[in-house]
Amino acid sequence: MKILRIAFLASLVSAVVSTTLLYKSLSGSRETKPSAILEQVQTHIPKEPDKTSFNILLMGYGGAGHSGGGLADAILLANVNTLTKVVNLIAVPRDIWIENMKINSAFAESAVKAKSVVEKVTGLPVDYYAAIDFSRFERAIDVLGGITVDVPVAFTDRFYPIKGEENNLCDYALEQVEQFKAQFSGFELEKQFACRYETLNFRQESTPMNGATALKFVRSRHAAEHGGDFARGVRQQAVLTAARNKLISLDVLKNIDEFFAEFSKLIVSDVDEEDVIEILSLTGNPSEYTSKNINISADNYLQSSVSLDGQYILIPKAGSGNWQEVHGFIKSEIK
Repeated sequence: MKILRIAFLASLVSAVVSTTLLYKSLSGSRETKPSAILEQVQTHIPKEPDKTSFNILLMGYGGAGHSGGGLADAILLANVNTLTKVVNLIAVPRDIWIENMKINSAFAESAVKAKSVVEKVTGLPVDYYAAIDFSRFERAIDVLGGITVDVPVAFTDRFYPIKGEENNLCDYALEQVEQFKAQFSGFELEKQFACRYETLNFRQESTPMNGATALKFVRSRHAAEHGGDFARGVRQQAVLTAARNKLISLDVLKNIDEFFAEFSKLIVSDVDEEDVIEILSLTGNPSEYTSKNINISADNYLQSSVSLDGQYILIPKAGSGNWQEVHGFIKSEIK
């Protein structure tokens, strides 16, 4: 039971949930093939035999040592269709305004709240969630032995923040700092302190990445060519797909028990053992699944706005709180 639960949770982080179960790899392993766990899976009768899809909310957050560490920096909903054998990865922009707050702040309140608001935005019920913080994300990618990501768009970001340098005055005198504060505000003020940032360059090609590089890749926001949260959603989908591909490779699974024991320490989730058995019996062979990316953005059904307290937010073009067009779009895109 433990190994299947660990395998399932590990794959949640990799985000292509059809491979979360690693059924093919597990059933082919000498150590696990005769196990009572797999026998349970193979003989299990689903409680909901007519259930053809399930949805798992995947979130990344800063964690300790990061400003706003409890906020969800990355939000994706994985819809697994067991009939079409497709995992639909729906990127949810963190600046969406719902219930008088940005959607990324819901996780700081509770996982239950995060699941509730994502359901309202997407129109899909959220069955489970999995979350990982930045440092554990780095470790997870490194435990995989690194990944190879198909970079969708080349970009240069000259303002990627260096951890621990947030308050560095870059050798400016206090008088100069005060002049900057009088002249600039927001990110324009931050840009005056160049020593707080490093420059990232990514070309549009298959790129090997360790954990630190993958984290920079998915968090980058300020590239002229591919910046902002919508672009980050696209890059997060690319990393999750790459992690899925690596996760099911034979190299990763040579020492499956040791690997998953390490991986299981990195994730927070509400999935239990019974859930694993149930989902395994419904999904079948994960190697048969493909993935599809779905994005809601200002290019289709969202528009920029400002909250009453001055925050940049995203609301539906149909009107604040009206998610019907978004629901229809997602439903039409799901395969």
